Amino acid sequence: MSAPSGIGLAAGQAQALRRYYGASTGRFLRFGGSGASLAIHRGLWPKGVTSAEAAAAEINERVVARLDQHGITSPDLLRDLGCGVGGSLFRFAAAWPEARLEGLTLSARQADMARRFARERALADRVTIRCADFLKPPEGPPADVAVAIESHVHAPSAAAFFAAARAGLRRGGHLVIVDDMLAKPEADLTPAEARCLQTFRRGWHLGHVPDLAALTGAAAAQGFAIRHDEDFTPLLRLDRLRDRALRVAGPLADAAGLGRWPLFSNMIGGNALTVGYLRGLMRYRLILLEAL
Repeated sequence: MSAPSGIGLAAGQAQALRRYYGASTGRFLRFGGSGASLAIHRGLWPKGVTSAEAAAAEINERVVARLDQHGITSPDLLRDLGCGVGGSLFRFAAAWPEARLEGLTLSARQADMARRFARERALADRVTIRCADFLKPPEGPPADVAVAIESHVHAPSAAAFFAAARAGLRRGGHLVIVDDMLAKPEADLTPAEARCLQTFRRGWHLGHVPDLAALTGAAAAQGFAIRHDEDFTPLLRLDRLRDRALRVAGPLADAAGLGRWPLFSNMIGGNALTVGYLRGLMRYRLILLEAL
């Protein structure tokens, strides 16, 4: 049975996310190394990628390539569900010069920055940024392609996310998810693994973190068929200097009860995620789905 769509995030969760991203986005861009790609997601380091900026842009390149491989070469409308400051949208605009693009973000600060960046790139006539909850019905028509890069986990459940995503896509449209996923069902986690997962969710204000089977099962229940699955985990770098620093700072901040401040909340969640990867608990995947 379909989960109800259009409900949106609970008021407290939405407020916490706005505060978190409002306080953190500038720091992500200043210190994340993404440069002109304007990325606030993880970087991928395949052979030949030698800079943090190129690594940050790699996810967008792979989204474009996978859609192209499946015959999606010129969507009329692409919607980014959790667009940050628009970095992915601007890359998609270059890949598909005839497409209209729309980004949704809960953060008013991110929306303002994305609109400014769109104007600077002469893309304001093609790229629309809305300060909106992607769990609520979109204002515009159904999209041909929807993208959720490190955003769907903010929904309270996979079912809620897919119900909303399906409502915003035309039949035959495609949804791309790139995100952190459990390597095994949550019910099978050891107590230590469960604590690591809960710390990650708490630090980064996440509603759910599924394993692949749970994710694709929830997708199928909402009328999606999986068309491509790719594991990017081997392309992550997990032992950078800042990762090693967080392995000290994250637990200390958590023990001191500093998680209510976005800076420390990010440290706490980020360290728990890295530890999860190092222990084999997490995988980083791209999933391409078709709306039936």
